[in-house]
Amino acid sequence: MIRHEPVQVYLYQLVHGKKRGPVAAVLLGVLRFMSVVYGLGVDIKLGLYKAGILKQHKLACRVISLGNITVGGTGKTPTAQRLAAIIRDLGYRVVILNRGYRAKWRGQVGLVSDGRRIYMSVSEAGDEAYLLAKNLPGVAVVIGKNRNVTGDYAVANLKADFIILDDGYQHWQLARDLDIVLIDSINVFGNNFLLPRGTLREPLTHLNRADIFLITRVNQGTDNARDIIRETLVRYNDQALVVESVHSPNCFIEIEDWYKGIRPETVALEAIRGKRVLAFSALGNPTSFEQSISSIGAQIVDAVRYPDHHDYTMAEMQQVMQRAVDKGVFALVTTEKDAVKIPSEFIHSDRPLPLYVLGIEVRFVDNGYQGLMNLIKSVAERGGKQ
Repeated sequence: MIRHEPVQVYLYQLVHGKKRGPVAAVLLGVLRFMSVVYGLGVDIKLGLYKAGILKQHKLACRVISLGNITVGGTGKTPTAQRLAAIIRDLGYRVVILNRGYRAKWRGQVGLVSDGRRIYMSVSEAGDEAYLLAKNLPGVAVVIGKNRNVTGDYAVANLKADFIILDDGYQHWQLARDLDIVLIDSINVFGNNFLLPRGTLREPLTHLNRADIFLITRVNQGTDNARDIIRETLVRYNDQALVVESVHSPNCFIEIEDWYKGIRPETVALEAIRGKRVLAFSALGNPTSFEQSISSIGAQIVDAVRYPDHHDYTMAEMQQVMQRAVDKGVFALVTTEKDAVKIPSEFIHSDRPLPLYVLGIEVRFVDNGYQGLMNLIKSVAERGGKQ
């Protein structure tokens, strides 16, 4: 397995106790001190909001925040996509506010899509925002660091009924009607330390602000992990609704078809079953993606992992392709999030092997789905906070 993020891998192994020795001990001591300072800053800032010293901005529409309490992948982007589609299909105008992580566009308000047309490239918008725009016709996507400003724009110019605040749990400046926190059933709560000693963005006690907990990828986690999550959630917040979701592979799409937006030209999962493949990705949690491939019966003979949000170069893609040829695989497999970062000249080149994008469907488990829908409809009926 190739890894292109030696520093990230070292730090990950360090904070999870997989590195030993005097250097590791010193580094952990420094990180622990920094975590204490970071935690104090988080508590002070939240306390200022609770005391009313810092004011929250309220929008003239319904606002749903979707976020997490850890760094790394929790399935937030496909969940935001699914949630937006549900609300859109209820007949409401939905706008997603995204920070535009690693976007080359600079400015206060960036219109990625108005729901009918995409106005930015992936490099301008950032991979997450562009992917949301590509997969959500009828839903506008706006980027900008100040969600107060982008939220006002969405209401005034896009006539938003609902705003989904993507990655918004720590964005206390904007008032919301529902706070949904995603908990990854594979990675759970990281190593239970705050940044940078661990992967927690906030102390677990701050789970008490959530209205809904969404445990993601329960089909890939263990029953023991799910029990630990539920026990922890009850300890810190026994009032919030707990919902579970699964990330299920539903098809493969050859990247040239995916790039053109030709959704019907799909390859059934059964066509890859038993085949040797090379997987490559640049994700916060590549393990989940690789487990999804294995779950359909494909054999991963090699996995190439790049840092999260990595921009692929033509040379890198040629190297990955050559490695796949040398391994004698049937095809390369990647994610939608990665597909938007692959150079178009590689996509349209004369490739010796197919490159498949794995389509993933997020489904809410039955025992919590109706409760989630009831809360969304309740927010819609009361017209948002005033």
